[in-house]
Amino acid sequence: MEFTKEQLSEPICKHTEKENGLQDLMEIMLESLMVSERREYLQEEGLPATSATGTAPVVPTVMAYIDIPHTA
Repeated sequence: MEFTKEQLSEPICKHTEKENGLQDLMEIMLESLMVSERREYLQEEGLPATSATGTAPVVPTVMAYIDIPHTA
């Protein structure tokens, strides 16, 4: 499903007004970027998707808890 910037903007703005809304959005964006990067890496290296074995916990930061995709 494709959305324009305008279509995404309204729900994002509304979510940022909620308590912890900005933190939620930052977590979603960072995790999505890392998963996308991992998929691209596996594809470029010719590795099967099953090489991506999940996520590893990260030491909590002040801003967010995030899971980093990794290969075992």
